[in-house]
Amino acid sequence: MGVTVQSQGPGGKVVTCAHRYEKRQHVNTKQESRDIFGRCYVLSQNLRIEDDMDGGDWSFCDGRLRGHEKFGSCQQGVAATFTKDFHYIVFGAPGTYNWKGIVRVEQKNNTFFDMNIFEDGPYEVGGETEHDESLVPVPANSYLGFSLDSGKGIVSKDEITFVSGAPRANHSGAVVLLKRDMKSAHLLPEHIFDGEGLASSFGYDVAVVDLNKDGWQDIVIGAPQYFDRDGEVGGAVYVYMNQQGRWNNVKPIRLNGTKDSMFGIAVKNIGDINQDGYPDIAVGAPYDDLGKVFIYHGSANGINTKPTQVLKGISPYFGYSIAGNMDLDRNSYPDVAVGSLSDSVTIFRSRPVINIQKTITVTPNRIDLRQKTACGAPSGICLQVKSCFEYTANPAGYNPSISIVGTLEAEKERRKSGLSSRVQFRNQGSEPKYTQELTLKRQKQKVCMEETLWLQDNIRDKLRPIPITASVEIQEPSSRRRVNSLPEVLPILNSDEPKTAHIDVHFLKEGCGDDNVCNSNLKLEYKFCTREGNQDKFSYLPIQKGVPELVLKDQKDIALEITVTNSPSNPRNPTKDGDDAHEAKLIATFPDTLTYSAYRELRAFPEKQLSCVANQNGSQADCELGNPFKRNSNVTFYLVLSTTEVTFDTPDLDINLKLETTSNQDNLAPITAKAKVVIELLLSVSGVAKPSQVYFGGTVVGEQAMKSEDEVGSLIEYEFRVINLGKPLTNLGTATLNIQWPKEISNGKWLLYLVKVESKGLEKVTCEPQKEINSLNLTESHNSRKKREITEKQIDDNRKFSLFAERKYQTLNCSVNVNCVNIRCPLRGLDSKASLILRSRLWNSTFLEEYSKLNYLDILMRAFIDVTAAAENIRLPNAGTQVRVTVFPSKTVAQYSGVPWWIILVAILAGILMLALLVFILWKCGFFKRSRYDDSVPRYHAVRIRKEEREIKDEKYIDNLEKKQWITKWNENESYS
Repeated sequence: MGVTVQSQGPGGKVVTCAHRYEKRQHVNTKQESRDIFGRCYVLSQNLRIEDDMDGGDWSFCDGRLRGHEKFGSCQQGVAATFTKDFHYIVFGAPGTYNWKGIVRVEQKNNTFFDMNIFEDGPYEVGGETEHDESLVPVPANSYLGFSLDSGKGIVSKDEITFVSGAPRANHSGAVVLLKRDMKSAHLLPEHIFDGEGLASSFGYDVAVVDLNKDGWQDIVIGAPQYFDRDGEVGGAVYVYMNQQGRWNNVKPIRLNGTKDSMFGIAVKNIGDINQDGYPDIAVGAPYDDLGKVFIYHGSANGINTKPTQVLKGISPYFGYSIAGNMDLDRNSYPDVAVGSLSDSVTIFRSRPVINIQKTITVTPNRIDLRQKTACGAPSGICLQVKSCFEYTANPAGYNPSISIVGTLEAEKERRKSGLSSRVQFRNQGSEPKYTQELTLKRQKQKVCMEETLWLQDNIRDKLRPIPITASVEIQEPSSRRRVNSLPEVLPILNSDEPKTAHIDVHFLKEGCGDDNVCNSNLKLEYKFCTREGNQDKFSYLPIQKGVPELVLKDQKDIALEITVTNSPSNPRNPTKDGDDAHEAKLIATFPDTLTYSAYRELRAFPEKQLSCVANQNGSQADCELGNPFKRNSNVTFYLVLSTTEVTFDTPDLDINLKLETTSNQDNLAPITAKAKVVIELLLSVSGVAKPSQVYFGGTVVGEQAMKSEDEVGSLIEYEFRVINLGKPLTNLGTATLNIQWPKEISNGKWLLYLVKVESKGLEKVTCEPQKEINSLNLTESHNSRKKREITEKQIDDNRKFSLFAERKYQTLNCSVNVNCVNIRCPLRGLDSKASLILRSRLWNSTFLEEYSKLNYLDILMRAFIDVTAAAENIRLPNAGTQVRVTVFPSKTVAQYSGVPWWIILVAILAGILMLALLVFILWKCGFFKRSRYDDSVPRYHAVRIRKEEREIKDEKYIDNLEKKQWITKWNENESYS
């Protein structure tokens, strides 16, 4: 009993039902039967059954065919309601016809007879007399009649339409619009709404309400078991806005509930609770925490999809049922009753909604920084702020005295952002906020508050206006006096009205146009530079494909040259823009690989010096350009940035540059300064061969006959030294030394035989291909082979010796006449330097067979470094070397040291003959005859000259001894003059 309770309102009747009411027959016998017909009662306003006509037998299934296929499980009264004009009472019986369900409309009450309204109906789905279940518009197990509502203006403004939910129709639910057929007394379907979610219980509850007050009733449908795939929605409510009676193309608005909340188990038209002229609805969600009821307001545009109020329960399953649209306390605002699965009902009394109009004025309305007075402000400038309030409400006769608190507040948003306020209220300290208690005695009676506002001294922001707001709150009384059973409730402010009144106080601007608007034209240009050491000398980076390229070697800093100008964009129209840029600044944001180091100014504007300040981690720098940055000003400066965090994985540098000003300029979009990073590895390789000159000779020995490396030929050790002057290669990858090894000549004969590879300053080196190292598995020799004794064995080449024979030579290299193998040796563990030693043997037999007629040969070997890395910005400039080894045949040495004996004998005889011939010629010329001299012999007097004495200082002579030109023999122990 009480599964459904509906009221006609004050003075009207109440209907309540017991849908599980049973009729038992043949009790306590084998033929005992139970038919769940259900039964309803109509009560008078004192909740008593006054007469048989109103409260008698309201069980229409009783007496009809039994069994669940017909009316044996009728369950009349699961839903019951009165029509809005109280002409009909409507019952739902969802258990009839194998739970297809029916709706029955009856007009039986004495009140209508007294009004000369005679019997009309009853009307029933399937017919009252025909009982034709094929006329039911839904399949079996649909539960038609589970929820009910009605009204005119649904399909036709003059005809009433009955709305019934069938929450199990087609496994998703449906709602059927039914109309009366006067001739057949049938209820016929006009339109069916189908649910969109499987097992969503679409149609569990329905409500008819004109949300936008267009004269056509809209339909609200609950689907409490709707869910989505993400599992975040637990119940839904569909709002169908009436398109002048046409429903075919209406797309519903869906309101979603939280997970497992059963949102939409109850939906009700609760009337216009805020008296804004548009009805409102309430939606129950009994499994949302302890249960909640969501209040949605109607509007000219339909439903407001955001709930304006959420009522929270204090007992479990709060919101299981809702009743509304009744004014219990007679304050002209409808109240709401909320039921739960407990022993109590919660009544929510609607509070009157008032609109408080707020106005605000400031004197003077503009701030002139040049006009100062002795008003007590630090800057000498004061503002008089005045705000007035008055309220209106519905109905017009609602006139309580309301206590409010008015608040004046300046620069609220500026202070929220962490900036200090430029003003303060007198006698309020530094807080730019003033409050005052006021009383509004009746509607439309104005009350005002006034206070003085001081302007702070030395403010920077002189362009943006000073915003001042006025707001109001209703003050609750300290104590309430109980005058009756229902205490008076306080009004609330209309949530749809603006909460504050706002006014902006502007500055009289200098350096701006005639319209007092500063239209600046800030422009920015940038160039990447390198910094030379610690000096303030900067060089532009090279441009590759339009992008600056930073070749990172060992420099620690780079610089970004920035030039900012503020000039008119059109010299022919200089008043268009280029005005003073107030609070002009540049914000530079750096990537993680760069940090701010310093700034250097190249050219500053006259009024003030540039200043840049970075944040704590150096990821952003704010550079103040001027306040204001005047017309036709320009400045060039450098941001010095540290590159210590730039790694091999850094492909490029992106610096975000943003100009800001409080002046008016719309085109100040951020600019991204881009530069490509190229990592230049400071690797170098050099090579040397030991010895650099070798010899070949002896006899030809076949490859199969060789057992040890000594039998191959002369020993040659190639040493390649790798030096790294840059950053370690640990995080880069692996450097590899590539050696173009001259393995064999063009006809396939051996040239150099690689015996072994060793390293210094590296981890274990494994060169590839391994098969090229000692491929014949010859026994290694630990002693170097001694230089071949050329004179040990004479070489008979059956040729005549000539001192003046033409010298023949040849150069062997990989590009012409030698087949080379690329030996790759990874340099793992390379830090600063390392060495790689390749032990090899000259293949003596090949040289005897192919090059014995040459005087010498040069063998050229090339080696270079490459780096394997994932990064594409690695550059390795010219890391290669070339090693030369000269090879001589051993017979060349014998031609100059071992001359045949007969040549020596012939040379001696020829020398004696030439000497004899020379003596004979001199004798014939009289060379050996004595000369005849005068008998007188000149006399000479010898004089002894003393040795020169020189002053000795610090045991050294002051002057160096000078050899005379006529002295033929110099002796340090003798003196000459």
